[in-house]
Parts: sequence; structure tokens; C-alpha cells
Amino acid sequence: MNTTPITSKGEQAKNQLIAAAIAQFGEYGLHATTRDITALAGQNIAAIPYYFGSKEDLYLACAQWIADFIGVNFRPHAEAAETLLREPTPDLTAIRALILQASKNMILLLTQDETVNLSKFISREQLSPSPAYQLIHDQVIAPLHGHLTRLIAAYTGRDPADTQTILHTHALLGEILAFRLGRETILLRTGWTQFDEQKADLIFQVITCHIDLLLNGLTQRS
Repeated sequence: MNTTPITSKGEQAKNQLIAAAIAQFGEYGLHATTRDITALAGQNIAAIPYYFGSKEDLYLACAQWIADFIGVNFRPHAEAAETLLREPTPDLTAIRALILQASKNMILLLTQDETVNLSKFISREQLSPSPAYQLIHDQVIAPLHGHLTRLIAAYTGRDPADTQTILHTHALLGEILAFRLGRETILLRTGWTQFDEQKADLIFQVITCHIDLLLNGLTQRS
């Protein structure tokens, strides 16, 4: 899950601390102890003040790492959306394809075990937001949410600033997120033991159907 190559022993230590901290903060919030974080990272307890200053500063560093990680994964989609939306008459087929591509990428990320701790961290922040969530929201979530809203609006002929359009977009994202936040429910209901590439593809097929229902339904209403 590293977004940048490790160039030194210090960078390696910082990355190990951030990975361990995301796991501990995701599980326990700021109640996580520096002793447990450093033990999980295989580092000396003095490493946190040395590299980050304090536990709170490490928490913000984790938020920045998550923002960077999401940004790297979805920047191509955001850039493609900007290009499409600058056209006087955006191509509807291209808009649908981009919405589907972004959704598939999100499904692939959210069905990987490697991103569970990241999801736990963000889920805690959604329910009890701190300045860390504001950082993630401002840098990546709001722009991505906005791009998807504008794409849906461009396809359906709706106003991207309209509250209902924003809510429709959020509902679509919620469908995808439900496969991570409701992971145990769907595994038990389907009899699956885990998510794999085949399961992710089945989820994508369902989400594709729902996206088409949403786009066609909103277009007719418009």
C-alpha cells in the first residue's frame, strides 16, 4: 500500500509506523497507545516523537497518507472527468464508461484485505470527525464526490449543485461502500468465505445494473 518508494532507513521506519498506526487508530482511535503502535511497527518507542512529534501528529500523518493513497488511485479518473466535462456536449457513452470505471476501481480496493485498516480509520472519522477527517475530505473525498456528481448531472441533464443530485451520488457511493462496511453480512448471506477477483466481478455486475437504473431513471425524470 506504499504510494512512494522507500528511499532510506528513516523513510522505511516512518512507513512502518504509519502502517501500524493506521491499524491501531482504526481499531482504537486516539485511545491506541504509542507503545502498541511502535511494537507493531517493530520500532523503538522513541521513534514516534523523533519522526512525528506526538501521537496526535502521527494521527494527522496517517490521514495525509490515506489522502495520498486515495488520490493516487483515483487521480486518473478525476483528470478524465475534468477532460470530459470541459467538452461543450459531453459524450454520454464516455461519461457512463468513466462512472463504471471509477466504481470498479472502488470495488476492487474495498474488497482487498489490505485496505481494511484504512476503511476502519475513515469509518471512525465519519462517525466522530476530527481535523484529520477534514484533511482527507478537503484533499480527496470532496473533489471525487464532486466529480462523480457532475458526471451524473451531465449524463442526466440535472443540476450538479442540486441537493437531490448530490444525494443520488452519495446513495450510489453508499451502495459500493456497503460491501466493505457490511462485509460480514454479505459473506454470510451468500455463503462466500472471502472476497476474491471473481466475487468482485459479480459485485461490479450488480453495481453496473444499479448505475444504469439510476442514470436512465434520472434522465427520464429530467
